[in-house]
Formats: sequence, structure tokens, C-alpha cells
Amino acid sequence: MSEQSSYKSLFNLTGAKKLIIFGFFGRAPYSMLQVGMVIFGNFKTDSYAIGGAMAAGFSIANALVQPLNGRLIDRHGQKKIVAILLNLFLIATTAISLFSFELNFIYILLSILIGISVPNIGVYTRRNWKLIARNEDNQKIQAIESAIDELNYLVGPSVFATISKLINPVLALFVAVISSTLGTIGVVFFRNLQDRIKFEDKKKVNNKIWISKEKIQFLITLLLVGACLSSISVYVVAKEDFENLNNLTAVYYLLNGSTALLTALSYGYIFKNKVSLTNYNTTLLFLSISISTYFWFNEINYLYFSAILSGFGIGPIFLLANSYISNITEQDILTEAYSWVGSAVGVGLAIGSTLFGYLIENYSLFFAKNLFILFPLAAISLIPFNKGWHKIEYKKS
Repeated sequence: MSEQSSYKSLFNLTGAKKLIIFGFFGRAPYSMLQVGMVIFGNFKTDSYAIGGAMAAGFSIANALVQPLNGRLIDRHGQKKIVAILLNLFLIATTAISLFSFELNFIYILLSILIGISVPNIGVYTRRNWKLIARNEDNQKIQAIESAIDELNYLVGPSVFATISKLINPVLALFVAVISSTLGTIGVVFFRNLQDRIKFEDKKKVNNKIWISKEKIQFLITLLLVGACLSSISVYVVAKEDFENLNNLTAVYYLLNGSTALLTALSYGYIFKNKVSLTNYNTTLLFLSISISTYFWFNEINYLYFSAILSGFGIGPIFLLANSYISNITEQDILTEAYSWVGSAVGVGLAIGSTLFGYLIENYSLFFAKNLFILFPLAAISLIPFNKGWHKIEYKKS
């Protein structure tokens, strides 16, 4: 196997800077709207309950539809499908921003439509990297993508909350839409790399799907990771509110996000690309143990330590999942494959936040913390069986 490229050489590849810059801006809705929908919904309806339902509708709809959108893109190309999605996204966001509705249910329906239609730029950039980079650099590419994801989640919610507070949430949503549109145009429509793909066997592509029974356990581990992370998010916000701990949430996300970002880049720099789930399972074990510390720690300083500790696991976990898929998946179903990763994590995020919020509401914050033990234990229990499917795929081919 040849040597991996440096980050500098990857940045200098034709089209790489476009994927990085436009890919960052295109991710804005994911980081801004999962929390921003609660703020926006309360502004429009004067009800946090409706805002929560809108956020849930956005997240769940997006998670469930991602694999379908990914498969359609693999069949028909990015330009054709993303053009439809982008138009629906612009229609839905315009309607929810400019019009007032007597029935609050309409706001929830529009948030679901936004979740269905928002262009999944993170998937498209990962897919397009395969057109300009070597297979040996898959892990380092996923490290770059994971770092961009973390940077977006550091910046996006703060921008949305700040604009909402200083002006109003409608303008904040407008900023998210403009950012998403520019990013989508830059990644998909401006001198699109997708044009280089030639579907030589159209019938074969149309009949091929990525999902199979060998991949279910892998996706369940990602679902559990998502559930862990969203339950922690709710816990941190609720703890700040219940115990009047100023700036707990802001400092927590700064420590956790920056640690994850730097860890992702460092992991890609230090470790070589590997075609197995061994490193993924090792990271999953470490992440599960670090998440369990949230159950035992209660003081702020210890929570900050947990934020940093779990950041070391969050950084590489998603890059390892995506790099494994990138290493063994054929080009004509790769968008669908990446979409399943996002879907599994998204469903987990919805489950974790909903269940944790329910337990807080009906029992107590301390009782809800039991999920910090149950979710990680469930993830650890699957590790012995999560050996991957690359050997199975090789035998079938």
C-alpha cells in the first residue's frame, strides 16, 4: 500500500478547496435548525411545545428520508435530485418564515418538509471526495469531513441563537437558508465533480441497494452513539436551567466540540487507513466508558472533564465509520451508504433527546441519568458481534 497523502496535498487537489469551503456553509441547517427550530417555533406560535415538535419533526423526517434520497442520487446523479430537494427546501422555508398560520400543526408539517428536503451536503462532499482522492487517503479525508462537522456544530447554534436574540429567529432562519443554498450550489452545481461519473451498467445500478442484514448491527451501534450524545445535550441544558449554572452549556460545547475537532484531525494524521472495524469498536468502547462518567460526575469541573474525555471518542468515531464504508463500498451505491450512517445517528439523536426529556419531565434529572449507563452498555454489548462485512462483500463479488 502506498503512503498516505499529507493534509496539505489533499487540500491542493483539484476541487478540494471547493468541497471544504462550500461544504462547511452547506451544512448550516443541520447545526442551526435542530436547536433553532425550538426557538423559531416558540417565536411563531408562542409555545415551546410546538417548537419542540417542530424540531423533532425536522430531525426525524430527515433521518428517515436520508437513505431514500441517497439511493435516488446514486441512480440519477446529484444535480437532478438535489435540484428538486433544494427547490422544496426553499419553498418550505419561505412559507414557514413569511406566513402566519392559525393552525399550529401547519408549522409542524412544514418543519417535516424542511427535514425531508434539506440538501445533505455532508454526504455529497464525502461522495465527491472519492472522485479526486486515492483510496489510501479515505481515513484522512473522513478526518477532514468530521472536523468540518464539528466546526459547524460549534459555530451554527451560537450564530442562530445570537441572531434570534438580537433581531429575530426569522432572520436567523434566513441566514441558515442562504448558507445552505450557497453551499449546495458550490458542491453540487458549480462545475460539478459528479459529471465525471459514468453509469456504464444502468440496470445494475438501479437494482442495487446498500442495506443488508450484515450491516444492521453496525447501524445500531451508530444509533446508540447518537442517542448517547443527544441525551447528554438535554442533560447539560436542563442542569444549567435547574441549578442556575451560568454558561454551563456554552463552555461544555466549546470544550467538547473543540476536543472532537482536534482529535479527528490528529487521528487522521497519526493513524493509517485500515480496512476493518477494529479501531471503530475500540473507539466505541472508549466513548461508551467516557459517556458513563456523566452519571457519576455532578460538579461543573468534573462535567467539563467529561466533555473533554468524550470529545476524544466523538472525534474519531464517525470518521472511522465513514472511512470503513468508503474503503469497501462500490461507487454506485456510496451516497446511499453514507446516508444510512447519517440516518442511524439521526434516529438515535431523536430517541435520546425525546426519551431523556420524557424521563426528566415525569421523574427527575437524576433518574434520567440512568440512560448514561444503559445506552453505553447496549453499545458495548454489540462490539463482539460488530466485525464488519468486508469479507462477506468480497466473497459475494
